[in-house]
Amino acid sequence: MPHRPGFAVTDAAEPLRGATVVLAVWAFRAADTEGSDRITVGGRETTPDNGDSAHRAAMDLVDELLVEGVPQAGPVLDGTLRRAGAALTAAGRHWPAAALEEIRHQLAEHAVRGARHDRETHALLLAELHARHRAAPTDPAAVLGTAETARTALRRVRLVALGCHVDGSARDRTADVFFAHPDAGVVLVLHKRWELPDGQAPTGHDLGSRRILGTNLRTLAAANVVSEATSRTAGRAVEISRGRIATTSVTPVGAAWDDLPPGLLVADLAAQFPAPGALPPRLVRPRVEAESMRVLAVAEAGPVRYDPAAQRLEAVLRDPAGNEALLSAAHNPHCPGTLDALADALASGTADRISGSLRHDRGRVLLSPLAVRTSRGVLVPDLAPGDGDTTLPVAPHPPDDPLTTALEQALAALAEAAHHGLKNLTATDHDILESAAALLHRTGFHTTADKVSAVTTTLRTHGPAPATSHWHTAVIRLATTLELHRTGPYTSP
Repeated sequence: MPHRPGFAVTDAAEPLRGATVVLAVWAFRAADTEGSDRITVGGRETTPDNGDSAHRAAMDLVDELLVEGVPQAGPVLDGTLRRAGAALTAAGRHWPAAALEEIRHQLAEHAVRGARHDRETHALLLAELHARHRAAPTDPAAVLGTAETARTALRRVRLVALGCHVDGSARDRTADVFFAHPDAGVVLVLHKRWELPDGQAPTGHDLGSRRILGTNLRTLAAANVVSEATSRTAGRAVEISRGRIATTSVTPVGAAWDDLPPGLLVADLAAQFPAPGALPPRLVRPRVEAESMRVLAVAEAGPVRYDPAAQRLEAVLRDPAGNEALLSAAHNPHCPGTLDALADALASGTADRISGSLRHDRGRVLLSPLAVRTSRGVLVPDLAPGDGDTTLPVAPHPPDDPLTTALEQALAALAEAAHHGLKNLTATDHDILESAAALLHRTGFHTTADKVSAVTTTLRTHGPAPATSHWHTAVIRLATTLELHRTGPYTSP
């Protein structure tokens, strides 16, 4: 019967389940008695510092990198960043630690001229360390990840596959398999990477036959997995052990999507998906993988259209409540059959469930699809065969938005400055920053333009070190404004 401890659900491993449930019952009773929604378990309060010194040390490293530039970063900095990340993790600041780890990967990709190095991504990661430190007093647990454990061993769990996404470079291929955890109401991600021998360039369809957990990727991406040897990270990446064969079973997903809880199966977008602006800015949100991954119930799928300029396939979807969403799938060079497979599935007229990432974009909901369920079963487009040679109906390319253009140009100019290093900027670099600020001012973003201008003014009058704070402020403001503008009508530039 309900409201009894025996019915409690916890991700704790079996030996710890009893203690976890007892602590939870005690915490709820104490919260009711004290009239509070926050209770400290363990008999001691968090120390006042709680990793602030580690966070400040990480920001100092970020500022040094911002001043010197990416080309000047060497192996010594990599080791220093690794130690700084470990200190943040030890202090329970998992989200800043994760950002620092991504900075390390960006630097490593640049060192080998890897395709995954992106100057704007690098700039946003640098600013994120400062953004989280500034926003920490509002909600430390959410902004810093202090309420999470680095790794959690799960008891016997059932995971429902939602499809997978394939990516890669000239040196490797990666597959991210997404799993719904119905009992916890969250989505977890299993990462797999393959090094490529010289001369090999497998497609997503080729990878479908690679073995994972005793089965192939194509089967795993549309399966139910029951495991007793599973753990997840703070960011909800999942690891499933292959140690004992009996501990993990893989079966077809069947109708399991229909049994997902309302938080994961969306039948009414207006009621079940957060409104634009309801979430904190991405720079300070919890660093949770697949936070927006859902299964959308589809009552009707409109005809597909292809935008050749953006290399993107689109189709209007309607949920059972009549709400619209725009399916939007970009061309993936590693998976040439993806868009054709999607078009065929939608044209079948039997697509009733589509998994993917939901987000708001300019007043409407966008779905980036992972898998489609039709009368023939679950299709994972990234693993589909084909050469991408099917002719698709052409959609007109939407006109450029001058507000978005101004914000993106300013963010790109600051990212370029961070790449070269603030102390290495030329007169041309200064001109580009000033032109970006002038465009923002003409577009109506007066305060944001002033923040960008402050970077060049401080560089000229006081030098690169004092300019780092202005650079972070400008990037944080630009990234947040751009996010708000993209997720809904933006009326206050």
